[in-house]
Amino acid sequence: MDIKYTSINDVYGNYVFNFKDSTDGIKKINDFAEKDIQDSKKVSDSINSHIASLQKEVAEKYLKGQSLPTSATNVIFYKAPGDISGEPKTNDILIEYELDEDNFKIKKLNIPNTKTKGEISATTARKTPQSGMITISGSTITLQALKSVIRQINEAGYQLHSDQYTYSINGDKGQQLMAVLYEQKGKYLRLSFNKK
Repeated sequence: MDIKYTSINDVYGNYVFNFKDSTDGIKKINDFAEKDIQDSKKVSDSINSHIASLQKEVAEKYLKGQSLPTSATNVIFYKAPGDISGEPKTNDILIEYELDEDNFKIKKLNIPNTKTKGEISATTARKTPQSGMITISGSTITLQALKSVIRQINEAGYQLHSDQYTYSINGDKGQQLMAVLYEQKGKYLRLSFNKK
């Protein structure tokens, strides 16, 4: 599996080639997204710091000529098109990281309808006021499983009552596959994968 920020048919984006719909594949996408978010934040902080040191008129002129981002934009991953024609479409999106444009934190994960047949079940058990556990059927996190996990988290809503809340995501044999970490009463999230 390979991820590249590149142009296909004059459309720049994050394209995933030979996508592996597994825990390792989702982790690779997440690692790429987190690095991209941190790199963008550094650039934005640098530009905003420079702008703050300028006089108002000079700052406005500088901003008009600036092509680099000064605020966060969503990070979208497209599957590499089999047909090299036209722009990527909504059904080409694998996952979208929706960001808070002011602080570069992840607000939401959007996973469009996956083409996997059958629903992956996810059940929630609350353990403490700071953590809970979700068990999925199967032993790997796929896009469909991640979508089911996010749906289950939204239904449970435990993260809305704690400044920091962690959902441990386990497979059907009890093995921990990943965790979803929330902060500020569910306002922001991030994914955490077991180190190998």
